[in-house]
Amino acid sequence: MSQIKPLSWNDQSIPHKFWVEQQEDGCKIYLEVIKDVEPERLSLVVPDVDMETVLTAWQGHATNITPAFDDGILFTQTRALLNLPQGCLLWAVTHIKRIDDLKMSADKLFFVPLRTMDQ
Repeated sequence: MSQIKPLSWNDQSIPHKFWVEQQEDGCKIYLEVIKDVEPERLSLVVPDVDMETVLTAWQGHATNITPAFDDGILFTQTRALLNLPQGCLLWAVTHIKRIDDLKMSADKLFFVPLRTMDQ
């Protein structure tokens, strides 16, 4: 039986949902990005990490790794979500303003082994 724990944002105005699920070989991290159109659900398995490590590492916010690019139509930025002993969980943020003025998400989660945000 899997165990699921929500991770809450320090800023309560952030609508995105973030949670972790313990699995036999590690944790599965989920991020549901809420924009104007249908939410985008991202997930990634981080091997050899237990849920307690993820819960301890979560600081309630994402840390900007790159400067934001925003031309009014395209917004893109890389952010760190978790600094773990095994590596860093990064979030590639890409939001696109459609022709109907609604914003959509085209984000990605990725894990960089043996790296942390400050390296």
